[in-house]
Amino acid sequence: MINQLQEKYQLSLLLLLGSVATLGILPFVVIRYLAGNTLASMLDMMLILGISALVAYAYRFKKIRIVSAIIALFINAGLLVVVIANGVDSFFWIYPVFASTFILVKPIEALSINIIASIVLMAFSDVFNSISLISYIVTIVMLSMSTFVYASHSEKQFRLLEALNTIDPLTGALNRRALNSDIKIALASAEHNGTEQFLAILDLDYFKAVNDTYGHAVGDQVLQDFVTITTTNIRKYDRLYRLGGEEFVLLVSTAKEQQQAFIDNLRTTIKKELKTPDGKEVTVSLGVASWASGTTVDTWLKRADDALYLAKSEGRDRVTYCDK
Repeated sequence: MINQLQEKYQLSLLLLLGSVATLGILPFVVIRYLAGNTLASMLDMMLILGISALVAYAYRFKKIRIVSAIIALFINAGLLVVVIANGVDSFFWIYPVFASTFILVKPIEALSINIIASIVLMAFSDVFNSISLISYIVTIVMLSMSTFVYASHSEKQFRLLEALNTIDPLTGALNRRALNSDIKIALASAEHNGTEQFLAILDLDYFKAVNDTYGHAVGDQVLQDFVTITTTNIRKYDRLYRLGGEEFVLLVSTAKEQQQAFIDNLRTTIKKELKTPDGKEVTVSLGVASWASGTTVDTWLKRADDALYLAKSEGRDRVTYCDK
C-alpha cells in the first residue's frame, strides 16, 4: 500500500530541507561573488537551483522516494566538489550535509553514502594539511553513528504508527482507513492504466450463532482464523480489509476472466479450513463487483454490497457477481 501519511511526512521534510538549504547557502553565494570567487559562488548557486528543482519535482509528481535519493546523492556530490575546490573555507559544510542525508534516505543507505563521501574527501582534498585527519574521522564517526541510531529509531516508530493507523488490532487485517486510501488509488490506477480489478465483500455466514453458541472469545478466534486462511490464499499484492464486525473487503487486481476461478477457489478453501471448536464448518458469502469506467468509491462498494445481499438471500455460502 502506498502510505499517504508517510508520503506527506517525507514531502514536508523535503520542503523544509529545501528552504533551509536555500537560506543557508544563498548568503555565501553573495559573499563569495563580492569577494571575487566566482567559481565558488556559481557552485553554491547550482546547489540551490538543483535542490529547489528536485523538491519542486517531488511536490508536483509525488516521486518522493526517488527524488529524496537523488537529492541525497546530489548534495553529497556537490559538497565534495565545493570542498575540493574551496578547501578549508567550505569544510564545515560536511557536518550538516552528512546529517541531512539521514533525513532523505534510509539509515543504512545514508551511512553508506557518508562512508563513501568521507573516503573520496580524504583521497582528493588537501584540507587535511590544515585540519587533523584523526579529529575529522572521530567527529564524522560520532556524527554518523548518532544520526544512524536516531534515524533507525524514528523509522521504527513510524512503522509502529503506520501499523496502528492501518491495521485492525483484533484480526491483523487492514482497517477501514486503509481501505478508504487504497480504493482511491486502485480507482485512479484503473482509470489511467486500465488495470483490471475487482472488489469483493465477504461476510461470515451465521456468525452471530457462533458467538451465541461458543462465546465471543471463540468468535474472535474464528475471525482471526478467517483472516489467516484468506491472506494465505491470496497473493501478496491483494489486500484484505475488515469493514466491521464479520464483514471484510477484498481488493484484487487480476484479469476479468480469472476472477471467478480465483473467488471460487477462495470460498471453497475457507469452507474447508475454517471451523468452530467442535469441527463445524464456517462458510462465507461473497458479493463481487468488477471495476467499470466511471466507478466511484461509493458506487463500487454499493455494487459489491448489493451482490452480497443477493448471495445471502439466495441461501449463503455462495458468490454473487455484479457486473453492471
